[in-house]
Amino acid sequence: MPVVGIRREDKSVWERRTPLVPDDVRALTEQGVRIQVERSPQRCFPDAEFAAAGAELVDGLAEAQTVLGVKEVPTDKLESGKTYMYFSHTIKGQPYNMPMLQRLLDLECTLLDYELVTDDDGVRTIAFGRHAGVAGAIDTLWALGQRWQRRGVETPFSALHQALEYGELKSARLAIEAAGSALREGGLPEKCGPLVIGVTGAGGKVFGGAVEVLEYLPHRFVAPEDLAAEVRAHSGRAREALIVGYGPEHLVEPARDGVEYSFPHYLENPGDYRACFGRHLPHLTAIVHGILWAPGYPRFILKEDLAALWSGPEAPKLEVITDVTCDVGGSNEALDRTTEPGDPVYVFDPLTGEAPSGWDGRGPLIVAVDILPTEIPLDSSRHFSEQLAPMVPHLARGVPDPGDTALPGSLRSGILVHRGRIVAPYDDALRDALRQHGKGE
Repeated sequence: MPVVGIRREDKSVWERRTPLVPDDVRALTEQGVRIQVERSPQRCFPDAEFAAAGAELVDGLAEAQTVLGVKEVPTDKLESGKTYMYFSHTIKGQPYNMPMLQRLLDLECTLLDYELVTDDDGVRTIAFGRHAGVAGAIDTLWALGQRWQRRGVETPFSALHQALEYGELKSARLAIEAAGSALREGGLPEKCGPLVIGVTGAGGKVFGGAVEVLEYLPHRFVAPEDLAAEVRAHSGRAREALIVGYGPEHLVEPARDGVEYSFPHYLENPGDYRACFGRHLPHLTAIVHGILWAPGYPRFILKEDLAALWSGPEAPKLEVITDVTCDVGGSNEALDRTTEPGDPVYVFDPLTGEAPSGWDGRGPLIVAVDILPTEIPLDSSRHFSEQLAPMVPHLARGVPDPGDTALPGSLRSGILVHRGRIVAPYDDALRDALRQHGKGE
């Protein structure tokens, strides 16, 4: 009988997620799917729960024809002819993962990438986006409270913790709702108000997860075009959060006369636009940044805009930028590097470009944990597994073929490598990257 294996995550000591949870493993084994689970001391669900669900616990996945993971499989652990499914971080030609991709080709493996699994409308169906937004918003409120507290300013957010310390969303929700009650009753010190949190990527999954958490606070939604007037009209102690959602129409503007913004025109003609988010930065207390971006498009958070803020006579209002995208070199020029849950923050000095670890210094605090969903591993794994589990019986039948119309379309769309060959249209796009970096040069 073919075996589907769940590998032990080993890219980071902080990674605790699993692609399938015990409840879904039980349902699959009852359908006759044979599942092996590689023992792991750090996975969020104990090995014993998988065993009780009918999985076989193993110390290696030599028997498994199909291997499921979350993060990349190290090059030296790839095995000939196997089918793998994980986030490969290769489709943009990322140099650091080209040796892994080349090894998959050399071993005649098949690779399915969760990023490519989409529905008929091209929307990703297996993703951690919502929970990245959830954890990002929790960490934003925690970081905001800590930064104020380090200046001797106590606020209702001083008692909050990093998402990692709650483990599950329900515990974080109780704590944030308690902070919200204290905010409503006592308000923020006047120097901290109004409390304005901007969230980019309106309509996306990251945006939805972040707003879900912010709504645990007493709050009001404010349109970007109304924000400046709201801030000018504010007086006294802030007793609610103002939530401002930003889509691309709020982040860019035409760069020349005769151009009128429309989303389709922006997608087709990014060179006709320039960033305009800088005009909103003076009014924001914190930003949860979760909008998609691609090379060739305007960047949104610019060093020059931040430098202008910190060059003024008064300390800026902006305290925290949580970058959920973790796209270094992308849309946020203050993103110097990504971080891990154990050392999650640094300060970006927009006047020097330096980015020392820690809480103190000139510039906004940057939260840039690139595995945010693992800070709430139980919730994020359950959601992910719910989407993945229905596809597992198809994977258990053998090597998926992109031409097999009996496979669900979403599963066929996820195939990046088939029996050692990159499938179209990615073959042409990745050829140069493999040539330059496939040997680890």
